[in-house]
Amino acid sequence: MKVRPPDPETARRYLLRFTGWQLYHETERLPGLSSPELFGNERPLELDVGCGTGEYICHLAQSDPQANFVGVDLHLKSLHKAVKRAAEAGLGNIKFICADFRQMYPLLRPASLRAVYLHFPDPGIKPRYRKRRLFNERFLEEMHRAVAPGGKLSLVTDDEDYFRQMLELIERDRRWRRTHEEPYLTGFNPPVKSRFQRMWERRGRTIYRFELVRPSKDSIFSRTQPGMGTARPSSAEKET
Repeated sequence: MKVRPPDPETARRYLLRFTGWQLYHETERLPGLSSPELFGNERPLELDVGCGTGEYICHLAQSDPQANFVGVDLHLKSLHKAVKRAAEAGLGNIKFICADFRQMYPLLRPASLRAVYLHFPDPGIKPRYRKRRLFNERFLEEMHRAVAPGGKLSLVTDDEDYFRQMLELIERDRRWRRTHEEPYLTGFNPPVKSRFQRMWERRGRTIYRFELVRPSKDSIFSRTQPGMGTARPSSAEKET
């Protein structure tokens, strides 16, 4: 992937880099994953874990200027392209973080996220890499803490084995409910598809997905949540 690093001013506006050492030793010095800490306002925040080159999350940010968006990815070159995309669109409600999300759990804030997208995560195909899969009991625990009541968790993958593992974990976790009657859905047709989705679809792979909601006693987004601004449906809900 050939892309130039952003100029210093653009990088300061859009890109943060958290090293493993910082995430382990200096967590208290890093901004948390919340709108007040990242954007200085109280707007709803949506998180894209493994955002790649940013096609999907930049579309969400452009479609919903009254919300904030943050994309996390471990690959700096991919984020350079995502930053270029955001800068060319003049987006003021998006940031990207280069870091290993598995080390970022201490930066999550309670009930700070309106939606989380985990689309096409690394399946760790080789058996010795499967223990590195991001979606596990710890991930669900942390998401339940960080997603506001009524908030959404969207999961999409082309890897059937990984998807079966996801389904097994969800079946055992009663803190979430599906937004659809079917156990899972196939196909995913947002207005803008990510580079990964286009690549796997060209290869004829089946896309598996499901969407979860963290239940609340009140109707979904019927009231303002702490640090969330005026509650409203997530961007994913508008595209489903």
